[in-house]
Amino acid sequence: MRLAIFAVLASLTAAPAAVADPAYEARSAMGACLAAVIEKAPVVDGKGQDVSLHRETAPNLCVVKVTAGDPAEVRRSVLDAVAARPEGFAPAKTAWAADGGLASRETLCSRPGRRAMNVVVETGKRAASPVLIATVVEASARDQRCDLDMGLQR
Repeated sequence: MRLAIFAVLASLTAAPAAVADPAYEARSAMGACLAAVIEKAPVVDGKGQDVSLHRETAPNLCVVKVTAGDPAEVRRSVLDAVAARPEGFAPAKTAWAADGGLASRETLCSRPGRRAMNVVVETGKRAASPVLIATVVEASARDQRCDLDMGLQR
């Protein structure tokens, strides 16, 4: 009986369960993806509470998928991780349509004259799932849509 009472008291004083921060998880996962593709950092598939990461080496790409959180906040944290990189990622001159459950689809390209790196950030509409999918990919050559406005792409 004493043991049962002690167990109940211990459970009441235990620390509250950790609450996930999707924006923080997304930024961390995006940083790992960028390092994996650009620097060949040893990153493997993984899943947190609200964020998953998928890594491939052929082609050289990494995908972050976020299933919870405020879309605008998650998007901002992912773009902050991209902006922190020295590759100088900038928006492509060509825009892509945001179809279906997407609020936006953005493509960022590394500076010309370097390895051909692209980041695609697809942000879902509020209450849509997934909240965000971000893909980092290395292409064999620079996509001409990085430098030329070729009209809205679908």
